[in-house]
Amino acid sequence: MWRMPLTLALLFCAASVCATDLPFVNWENHPIHALDRSPNGRMLAVAHTADQRVQLFDISSGNAVAVGHVAVGVDPVSVRFRSDDELWVVNHVSDSISIVDLSSRQVRATLTTADEPFDVVFASGKAFVSCSQVNQIQVFDLADLSAAPQVVEIGAEDPRALAVSADGSTVYAAIFESGNATTILGGGLEDNIVAIPNAVSDPRGPYGGVNPPPNSGVGFEPPVDPTATPPAVGLIVRKRQDGRWTDDNDGDWTALVSGDLAEASGRIVGWDLPDRDIAVIDAQSLELSYISGLMNIGMALAVNPLSGQLTLVGTDATNEVRFEPNVNGGFVRVKLAQVDPAAGDKQLVDLNPHLSYSQPRVDQAQRDLSIGDPRALVWRADGARGWVAGMGSNNVIAIDASGARVGSPIEVGEGPVGLALDELGNRLYVWNHFEA
Repeated sequence: MWRMPLTLALLFCAASVCATDLPFVNWENHPIHALDRSPNGRMLAVAHTADQRVQLFDISSGNAVAVGHVAVGVDPVSVRFRSDDELWVVNHVSDSISIVDLSSRQVRATLTTADEPFDVVFASGKAFVSCSQVNQIQVFDLADLSAAPQVVEIGAEDPRALAVSADGSTVYAAIFESGNATTILGGGLEDNIVAIPNAVSDPRGPYGGVNPPPNSGVGFEPPVDPTATPPAVGLIVRKRQDGRWTDDNDGDWTALVSGDLAEASGRIVGWDLPDRDIAVIDAQSLELSYISGLMNIGMALAVNPLSGQLTLVGTDATNEVRFEPNVNGGFVRVKLAQVDPAAGDKQLVDLNPHLSYSQPRVDQAQRDLSIGDPRALVWRADGARGWVAGMGSNNVIAIDASGARVGSPIEVGEGPVGLALDELGNRLYVWNHFEA
């Protein structure tokens, strides 16, 4: 019989004693589409991730009346009604979808998916499921759920939120970790290794091999202590609109990234970095294309029902900016992107226009106006008004058709991650993930 070593047993006891003094913590994932209304508008479904179930509310009276729940898989992160009596629930950890019969309050079928599914939508007689870990969209035939799903391979990292065009012909997938056209040049190693040469120290670079390179003209901001010798470092560079790869001091590293000296940074001539923010899938043929140049963390996705424009909210980082205090309080922006899928026109909106980012701290009144970590987005039927939930700021903001903010933030509970709009009842429902 195996016996636990005494030292290990003592560690377990110590940990258990400590744990009794701490509040319980759930390690569930953040939902992607936490709320959904039935097509007839009478029922509201909630993906209660921590409790591994779906909560149901009758909202026909204008108030949410609890009418039961259904146990589903582990970490339900998305709920979508296929009909008034059929609800699909995406279980992120279970790698499955629970198909719930609303009349009986039971799971009538379970579909196995690829690793870490996040969302599901319906178009052209198919169910499209985003599988984030394997970078796939799985496509199930709704007429034959026993058939193996077709697979659309996504050439980007972590597809999550899904949306369908107004005419139902196109499915869109937001890329959670899409990148923002930045890459790193090696430079902090004493000796070159095959994969990461010390490109920053290369004398053919824009600073003649000076490492660390200056970030303010020929000098540094903040200034370098004259008694200290700063260590050699790597360097993040960003691809600009004109195709050049530059640092935060406008030093041009293009030759060492993609030009005739690309080998010096471990790359090849013509090297490039795809910036794929939204995957665009033809619902019939499953042909794939991408929309680029929006932001690097795509969190929530919706289609304006009137204009047909695609709306993405998320964050974008200025990760090429170096040194404290330069990055203090201003290293990320909360963005909204409006895209005309037909014309390809794109418009980017800063959802915190009251912030100048010229100073690292602002007073509390300005902070209270801000939205952080946007996780949900919903449009009114006329497309003239929408709402965005800020998980990191515990509020909801209203936007107009262009994506510009309207009015003051609405304070809600902790961690709002889901929105559902009942226009006839004049209600906007908000799921507060942390507060349950």
